[in-house]
This record gives sequence, C-alpha cells and structure tokens, in this order.
Amino acid sequence: MLSNLKIDVDQIRTFVCAAEHGSISRAAEAMGVSPSTVNSRIRALGKELDANLMERSGKGVALTPKGELLLGYLMRALDLLEEGAAEVKRLKSREQPALIAADAETGAWFLPQVMTLYREKYPEVRTNVLLSDSSIIIDWVMNGKVDIGLVRGPVAHKGVKAAKICSSPVIPVFSPRHPLADKEVLTARDLAAHRLIAPGQPADEWERIRQWFARQKTAFPQAVTADHPETVKQFVYRDIGYTFSPLLAVQEDVKSGRLRTAALRPALPIHREAYMVSHRSLPMREVAAQFRDYLLQAAFAS
Repeated sequence: MLSNLKIDVDQIRTFVCAAEHGSISRAAEAMGVSPSTVNSRIRALGKELDANLMERSGKGVALTPKGELLLGYLMRALDLLEEGAAEVKRLKSREQPALIAADAETGAWFLPQVMTLYREKYPEVRTNVLLSDSSIIIDWVMNGKVDIGLVRGPVAHKGVKAAKICSSPVIPVFSPRHPLADKEVLTARDLAAHRLIAPGQPADEWERIRQWFARQKTAFPQAVTADHPETVKQFVYRDIGYTFSPLLAVQEDVKSGRLRTAALRPALPIHREAYMVSHRSLPMREVAAQFRDYLLQAAFAS
C-alpha cells in the first residue's frame, strides 16, 4: 500500500535529475551533492519499489522500462508538490497585513474614504496603517518597511514608482451656523470678512489660495492656525471659522448637512492630489499588490 512506502522527496528529485541529465556526475553537480549520494538515493528508491530503475549506458545512465514508467509519475508528483507549497505560501502571505503608510494630510482627507470602500469589498484582508512625513514614508518604501505609501503630490523622488490616484477640488467649508453658510456663490470679499482656519505649516496649496485673494485685490483673511487637519475640521464644526478643504474629505459631512460649502466667483482652480508610491524593483506581497491594484482601478476623483 502507498502508506507503507518509504520514499522521500530527495530520492524523487535525485532520480528525476539523473534521468534528465543522463549522468550521475552531472546530476550530483546540479544538486550540489556527491555522486555517491546520488547513487545511494536512486538505489534506495529502487529497493523500496523492488525494481531496477536505472542502468549504466556508456559514460552515463539510462532508464529501464520500469524507470521510464515511474519517471512520468514522479515528475507529476513534484509538480503537484511545488504547486501545493506555492499555495500554502500564498495563503500565509494573505494572512499577513498589507503595510500602508500615509502622511498626516493624506491620512486625514483621503485614506479614511479609501479604507472604508476597500474593506467593504475585501473584508477578509488585513491592513496596518502608519502615519509619518512624506520623506520618511518614501524612505520606508525604499527599505521595504512598508509596501505602499500614500502621500501628497507631486512626487519627485526617482527611487520610487509614483502614480496619481486622486484629484479632489479644494472648496470653502463652513458650519451650518456660519454667516456665509446659506450663500450659494461667494467672492473673495465675502470670505475676507470672516475668520479663516489655516494649517500651521502652509503648503503650496495655501500659497495659491493666497494668490487667488490677491488677484481679486482682496486682503488675505485673518487666520487662526491649527497643526493637524482633524483639528482644523473640529474648529470648523464649532464655528470658530471656515477653511478650504478637498471635497473628498468633507463630502459626507456636506451631504449630511453637518458642513456647508459654496461656489466661488471666480472659481478656485486648485485640486488636492494624492499619490501612491511603491518600490521600483522589490517584489510586492500579494495582499499589498491587491490593495495597489484596487487604488489604481478605483475612481476617487471628486
């Protein structure tokens, strides 16, 4: 019976290798073992099956009829073994979380929307999210600490692959109690008369907002600064002032009525962009590749 056979994988691999090379010495060299080890494994396999599987032929070896019959079965067995091992490794890989890093702003306005939709579609997939500065995130991607980085664009680092995955218009946002909340169209002069909530470390986007006011020959509003995007949003909720935000970050609040927005005249031609960065050459684990493909295929523009 099969359960009583004492055949190990080394014997199978050695027999197949010797059959493919037609030589004991070349099989030994290919497997990194001695010729005597190759001989002993093939003899042990033949003894277990009570059959002469291979015989000398000139300077090499040749299969006997029984050896030729066995070879096909053993090659299929090795293929199945390797296929099974690959599936086990793939399953183990899927059990490990995808490691995602995001900068503070992208983590506040874009990542929550992404993770909500992604987990609805793939509830069984685990993800771990880290927050840091964009430069640190790119270093993490480069040294393999994280699979994917989500950062504010554009991205100029040549060591990573960068793909724009979202572009969301920047809009003014108010609490429903704000004096401007019921207006459908606003001008720079309307906004300048009220307190603005701005980030503590203004980026290029805010410089462009300042230029928009300047083009309308209007002074930039009095501003209260806050260091974190979530703090900015909380100030707006409490009607301490208004802010400018990517639509994607506040669209649920706008739909529910918790926040209000308005069109600007002239329009504010600014979009917040999110980029996905990954290593150019390191292989990506399947669970992370699935998240990457989802980001590339999903439509996040708002």
